[in-house]
Amino acid sequence: MLFGCSYHGPDALSITRPEYNVVIQRTNEQELLLNLVRLRYRDTPYFLSVEKVASSVEFSRGMSASALLPAGGANSGSLSGTVMFSEKPTVFYSPLDGEKFVRKMMTPLSLDMLVLLVNSGWSVERVLAVTLHEINGIKNAPTASGPTPLREPEFRDFRAALKHLRVLQVRKLVELGQLPEGAGASMELRFVPGVENDEDVRAFKRILRLNPQGNRYKIVPGIGGVGGGDVITFATRSLIASMNYLSQGVEAPPVDMEAGRVTRTLDHNNLPFDWQDMLSGIFRVHSSQIEPDNAAVGVGYRNAWFWIQDNDLDTKATFSLLSQLLALQGSHTPVQGTNINYSISR
Repeated sequence: MLFGCSYHGPDALSITRPEYNVVIQRTNEQELLLNLVRLRYRDTPYFLSVEKVASSVEFSRGMSASALLPAGGANSGSLSGTVMFSEKPTVFYSPLDGEKFVRKMMTPLSLDMLVLLVNSGWSVERVLAVTLHEINGIKNAPTASGPTPLREPEFRDFRAALKHLRVLQVRKLVELGQLPEGAGASMELRFVPGVENDEDVRAFKRILRLNPQGNRYKIVPGIGGVGGGDVITFATRSLIASMNYLSQGVEAPPVDMEAGRVTRTLDHNNLPFDWQDMLSGIFRVHSSQIEPDNAAVGVGYRNAWFWIQDNDLDTKATFSLLSQLLALQGSHTPVQGTNINYSISR
């Protein structure tokens, strides 16, 4: 009875809102992981957005009293109360497809978006590894930006350059910044003055064939740049290409590899190529026949479980970065008239 008297709307909000928040966030992650797994199997990815959740909460309370007055005995009575709580949620889904969404998924990412992410605290190595095809003609696994290739991609010089750049970022010796309008480029990479002889600075400039005496380098979009001066050419990936790149980190079960359901990539010696040579410290998805107990996010697909380990902070960070890229680039573009909704009563 006391519970019935004290329960009201704010209490319902404090109970239901966190539950919806947790479930929507978790299922969004499961859907994104599922699509990465689909790409590894050359299956078609598909996105279904939770557009909104409408929920009505109903309360009813009552109280009753009774008394018994016997002819020759003591009086007796009782007091009772009841409370009922019911919720009727309606969930609205919207498929993310159609020309606008597909174009956004296939449009190369903008340089401004890369600078925004790096200057928001993301690792420059992580951001550029996920979003770039090449820098100054130095390849970042362009053949891995689509279906899994048969041969090991070209990536080693690119990753080596990014490792030096990441060290310099941690040491606060380099930054990506915007240029004033009319400067001929939208942004530049700047080194702190006086670090020309730093080992990581020299190594980075050598790999990208930059002017060894320079401290400021304009960044321009393009492909096939040869370097050798004060300009750095960035060739960005599309969002779907970034997803394909990361999908190579999905480790398929051996039974699927043996059955030819997943492409087996060979290295230059015709031996199986380990994709972690390219994606170590960036992204890794494990697989097994049983549901894992140490998963940050996991999903069942093709009679197997695929998951990201809860203590794999590098993979979790990249997964979060990909979620932000999807929100920034792929934003919800539902097709009119295709909303799906259903109601649940309890």
